[in-house]
Amino acid sequence: MAFIEIHGPCRIQGGLTVQGSKNAVLPMMAASVLNRGITVLENVPRIQDVFCMMGILDSLGCRCALHGNRLEIDTSKMNGWRIEQNAMGKMRSSIMLLGALLGRFCEAGVYSPGGCMIGKRPIDWHLRALRALGAEIQEPEPDGFLHAQTTGLRGAEIIFPFPSVGAVENALFAAVAAVGRTVLRGCAREPEIGQLCHFLNGMGASIRGIGTDALIIEGGLPLHDSRFVIGGDR
Repeated sequence: MAFIEIHGPCRIQGGLTVQGSKNAVLPMMAASVLNRGITVLENVPRIQDVFCMMGILDSLGCRCALHGNRLEIDTSKMNGWRIEQNAMGKMRSSIMLLGALLGRFCEAGVYSPGGCMIGKRPIDWHLRALRALGAEIQEPEPDGFLHAQTTGLRGAEIIFPFPSVGAVENALFAAVAAVGRTVLRGCAREPEIGQLCHFLNGMGASIRGIGTDALIIEGGLPLHDSRFVIGGDR
C-alpha cells in the first residue's frame, strides 16, 4: 500500500483492549528458566514471537501452555542448554536466553541472533557483561555458534557505555544467579526493564534501584514459583 487516505471529521467512540507488551513478556519467558518450577504470566499477547519463544523453551525440555492470554511455563524437567540455529534465526530476542541458561546450567550454547530488520545491532556488551560475571565465552564460530560456560557466576560491577536493553537483561539474569552483589550502571530505563525487575523480585530475587540507571542485585537467592500480569504494550 503506497498511502492511506483518511476522510474526516468524524466522531470517534468505543473502546479497545491493549495487549500485553511483547518487549516485557519475552525476557520474562527467558527468565522463567532460572526457576526450577512453574511460572504463570497473564495478559500475554498472542503473537508470533511469543509462539517462537514457546517453541524454543519446549525444545529445551520445558512445558509451555498458552490458554487465552494466560501462559504457564513449567521448567522442572528442563534439560537442554543449547538452542538450535534454526530456532535462533527466527527472532533476535532469543539471545536473552544466553544469560538465563548460563544462570541455570552454568553452560549455554546459542547462535548469533536473527529476526531483526532494524539494522545490525552487535551483542558485544552482552558478552562483556557475562564475562565480567565469570563466564568464559569462546569467540563465535564461523557459523555463528557461541558457547559460554562457567565454574560459578560471581557478582561484579558493570558499567554500560550506552543504555542497551538486551545487554542489561542478560546481565540481570546472570546476576540473579551469581553469588554476591552485582551493580549495573548506565542501564536502560525503559518501562519493560522495570517490569522485568519486579517480575524477578516476585520470583525471589533482590533487585534495587528499579527505574534508575543503577541496579543493585543481591544474587544467589533461592527462587520460587510465581505469577505476574504483563503491563500494556506502549
